[in-house]
Amino acid sequence: MIRFSKYHGCGNDFVILTEESALGWSYSELAKQICHRQLGIGADGLIIVKQDPLEMIFYNSDGSRAPMCGNGIRCFAKYCFDEGICIKEAYSVETLAGTMGVKIIGRDPFLVEVDMGKPDFDPKRCGIKTTKDSFLKQKLQLKNGQIEVSSCFMGTIHAVVWLDDVNGSNLERLGEEISNHPVFTEKTNVNFVQVLSPKTLRLMTYERGAGMTYACGTGACASVVIGALEGKCDREAFALLPYGQLRIEQKTDDEVMMTGPAVRTALGCFEEK
Repeated sequence: MIRFSKYHGCGNDFVILTEESALGWSYSELAKQICHRQLGIGADGLIIVKQDPLEMIFYNSDGSRAPMCGNGIRCFAKYCFDEGICIKEAYSVETLAGTMGVKIIGRDPFLVEVDMGKPDFDPKRCGIKTTKDSFLKQKLQLKNGQIEVSSCFMGTIHAVVWLDDVNGSNLERLGEEISNHPVFTEKTNVNFVQVLSPKTLRLMTYERGAGMTYACGTGACASVVIGALEGKCDREAFALLPYGQLRIEQKTDDEVMMTGPAVRTALGCFEEK
């Protein structure tokens, strides 16, 4: 039996375990089992908490490892607080994308501010097959025509697509096609973004290892960064998601700050298969 906790950040949900609880497991295989919506607990991803130093190890529900997860790191912080692993107001967390600064700014509701680092527009960082120095406002040929995308590395690989309305029924199909486009040699997360005002964006995300999700923190950061660069929004804006909102701010030194909630929804034991 594996003791687990389940959390969500604006609807993006995660099963969280300590490194000791997952001892002897392949993290990839455990993620596929425990995150399965019908046969497991059900979640968008699995987070393993490693200590000394404090590290977040993140796997998507399909068993693939991702360098970072914006909603996940806030849930990671809430788990560490709930379990007494780290109750400091500010501290650092190691991830594959680098060291992230975490700051707890509210207890009820539990709000976390995360220093997400700086965006990287080098196509090589995103595994993009191109000779260009950046991949902004680029046309991709899809089955039913062309679509314009802009990409950057913001904790992980992201593409941003601007739409007049993000409530369309074909987003999953479109997201899957863009994510698997040959130009993205490592696939990509795809953010569909609607501009409501210079201060407010509405966002839906197709994640390369989980499909359509209710929220994506790194995707919200990438969307505001690219939106500001393309004159569609301010450098500080809210990302509206189906189950909450995130405040994103790109500082004058280009560091990106993300603030949002984290909620525990369940405690239990997962029976090994």
